[in-house]
Amino acid sequence: KTVAAGNAANSRGITPMAGGGGAAPTKKNNWVPVQGITSMDDLPQEENQVKLVDTNAKQLIDGATNPNGAVSIVNYEGDTYCFASSCASCKIPLAKAKVFPPNEETGNVSPRISCDFCKATYNISTGERVENAEKAGLLGGVVSGLFGAQDKVNLQTYDLGEKSGQVLINLP
Repeated sequence: KTVAAGNAANSRGITPMAGGGGAAPTKKNNWVPVQGITSMDDLPQEENQVKLVDTNAKQLIDGATNPNGAVSIVNYEGDTYCFASSCASCKIPLAKAKVFPPNEETGNVSPRISCDFCKATYNISTGERVENAEKAGLLGGVVSGLFGAQDKVNLQTYDLGEKSGQVLINLP
């Protein structure tokens, strides 16, 4: 997720990127450069297209499922959102996830992201699990059933910011 610029004053000179539907900024202050993006121009410009970006951040690296510490970044109506690279429910990468417009569940403010495999749907700003936007297919339904205990796990979101042209991510 990203934070509206008017919501955060940062003593380190980091300008939060617009997005996140005006959500309050997170309290963590662990800003690190995003290695896979050299400038603001590298952020996704295409609407509703999820782009996986390698951060090489130690906190995000998992040798089995995320060896390059990737995150997902999407542009929705001019706002940039950042979240985990894999679905919290089925662990499949979100590279082909679908972006849906806000609805009542997201306060008619935040867009939603739906895993193309298991159809788990999340508030793109908060990562909160919301009602599925689509019906799961046969294989996705089986996987969803196998991972049923994780069905209500939220999707990890991250704040993005900029300092001197470098894109930064605020990690937990």
